[in-house]
Amino acid sequence: MQRNHKSHILKQFLAASAVFLVAGGAFAQASAPAAGPQGGPMHGHHMGHEGGGMWLKSIDTDHDGTISKAEFDALFNRIDTNHDGKLDKAELAAYHKTMWEQRRAEMQAEFEAKFKAADKNGDGALTKAEVQAGLPRLAKHFDQLDANHDGKLTMDEIKAGMQKMHEERMQRMPRGGPGAPGAPGAPSSKGG
Repeated sequence: MQRNHKSHILKQFLAASAVFLVAGGAFAQASAPAAGPQGGPMHGHHMGHEGGGMWLKSIDTDHDGTISKAEFDALFNRIDTNHDGKLDKAELAAYHKTMWEQRRAEMQAEFEAKFKAADKNGDGALTKAEVQAGLPRLAKHFDQLDANHDGKLTMDEIKAGMQKMHEERMQRMPRGGPGAPGAPGAPSSKGG
């Protein structure tokens, strides 16, 4: 009887660990710069403070600020798509991908709503004054994003500009992390 109880506790601990691995991925995504239109980063906007809260809210179905065993079990069952009582890498990856795509769609909708609210004259483009009033974090990039230099930003210009800035930033990042060629502190290939 005692051995069976320990086995049950161990299974619960392993299940909890697996879910927290998923949560860790969600928190890592949440602490990265938020994706702007078309996945480009929203400069100056970080989800780190709200990301964990959002994850908790998605599980906390009774909204009491805590996760009960029933809520935890419901999450486990959502992730365990083959219903074998175990979470494998594929299930965890699929859940993480689904949650990230859902959050990305939410962020896109939020940005589009802010764009529309900032567009005071409803012409589908934002002047520098409209950007400064409605999207102040974007204002410092106005000239860079205004591709046709007409003094207005359209949604397409913002999307394209943010994507371009994201790609440029990714190109400047060293590949392979610390110790990779080109990374700070990496050995030089010049021999000496």
